[in-house]
Amino acid sequence: MNDPINDIVAVVPIRDFAGMTRLATVLTGDQRRRLSERLAAGVLDATIEAGLRPLVVTSSKVVWRWAVSRSIPTCDDSGDGLSAAAATGIACGGDRPWIVLHADLPLATASAIRSIADASQHSAVIVPSQDGGTSVLSGYGRFPFAYGPGSFHRHLASVPTARVMVLPALSIDIDTPDHLEALPRLV
Repeated sequence: MNDPINDIVAVVPIRDFAGMTRLATVLTGDQRRRLSERLAAGVLDATIEAGLRPLVVTSSKVVWRWAVSRSIPTCDDSGDGLSAAAATGIACGGDRPWIVLHADLPLATASAIRSIADASQHSAVIVPSQDGGTSVLSGYGRFPFAYGPGSFHRHLASVPTARVMVLPALSIDIDTPDHLEALPRLV
């Protein structure tokens, strides 16, 4: 029997490994690049292990080559921000259900991603980040993405019937020095 989870596209927008500029006060450029790559690899490995179809959305040639070297399909990002990248990934994924995951989720596991995939067979799912943003969204078809500070409430207002799942493995991201400092206590 075909597992419907295998039809879900896991869209992972990755702007550039040289990003994470809010960590510049505590990490060098090379350290940020290595951290960004390691976090993205962990998220993508977890999506593959969960049985989803990964898709990287990027405008970076470095990220593009990295994804292709890992046999992960890629889609070209316009560079117009996270909301546009997520929408582009969904369009590239075709007429399939989708999950959009951030690439900086250090605790992401296949079981947590699989729980989102299972729940999304019945409704859209929103996973809030620890700071009120949105770490993971799932759905089918077009979606009014509104990433940025406080995006969880905007996304929930757009789809009030969505199931909200609070999962530490998917709610904790690395955006600031405080997040990075808290990480060793979490793992």
